[in-house]
Amino acid sequence: MELRQLRSFVVLAEELHFRRAADRLHIAQPSLSQQLRRLEDGLGVRLLERDRRRVELTAAGAALLPEARAVLAAAEHAATVARATAAGEQGRLRLNLTRSLTGGLPGDIVEAFRARYPGVDLELDVGTTLLNAQRLREEQIDAAFVRPPVIDDRLEVMDLGREPMVCVLPTRHRLARRRTVRAQDVRDEPLVWWPQDHAPAPWRQMLAEVYGPDPADWPKVARAEPEEERIVSAVAAGAGVAFIGLERSRSLRVPGAVYRRFAPPEPTMGMALAWRRGADAPALRRLREIAGQLRHLTVQPTGGVSAISGERPASAASSASRR
Repeated sequence: MELRQLRSFVVLAEELHFRRAADRLHIAQPSLSQQLRRLEDGLGVRLLERDRRRVELTAAGAALLPEARAVLAAAEHAATVARATAAGEQGRLRLNLTRSLTGGLPGDIVEAFRARYPGVDLELDVGTTLLNAQRLREEQIDAAFVRPPVIDDRLEVMDLGREPMVCVLPTRHRLARRRTVRAQDVRDEPLVWWPQDHAPAPWRQMLAEVYGPDPADWPKVARAEPEEERIVSAVAAGAGVAFIGLERSRSLRVPGAVYRRFAPPEPTMGMALAWRRGADAPALRRLREIAGQLRHLTVQPTGGVSAISGERPASAASSASRR
């Protein structure tokens, strides 16, 4: 049984006239008769009763008609799914955010992907940069947002830009009265920071951004916390000072802690999209295309002209999207 035989049978059953059916199918009438005969021979039943005056469905033909329509619809659906998957418009994409940046530019990329490709089953999770890299290598996920640098020959990385780091201070700290702070102002302050083994290379780079490239100038971490909410809560409790990304500071509010921008030059932290080297699944290609289109909207350092109030200022990404 072939799809073209079923298609010819369905059209003939609808027309009950060989010439009209042949015209609809854009084939010669003898070819239509031949296809019907082969279908009947294959099934071992007569599907149509025909003479010079009329064409009628047999009981077997009437029973086959809805089933044939269902088979043809299923075949068309299968072809549509295959084409959409090949184009990256359907399928599955397993994507991890990084804990320190669940919104901002990565959030914009995720939402743009969802809006453009609603047929793709997007599976989101959150992890540290180190965990995300490990899950990529083990093929547990397809792509992940990370904090660069990511030094791994098995992974490819697209740089998405950098965002300013802000200083987290207890509300009653002497520096909290200022609109901006300088890096030298916090050199002797106890530091609340995340564990180095969460992402060793970014851990070192971010400290170098604030304290300079010489590790001898870096303070000892007085208290390690695994994620930003606990870091800011520890600062609010008086454990020390800390640094987080500007975008995260706009959504994370903890009583007893305030954020202050740095005076220029502002320290920054990078963001990137990573995937396994050589991976080229259609949905992954579409994600990379969107990330490439949106990365120029990344929040960039502005010179630290003001403190961060309780109100959420518009980010560069949201402002540009409104334009």
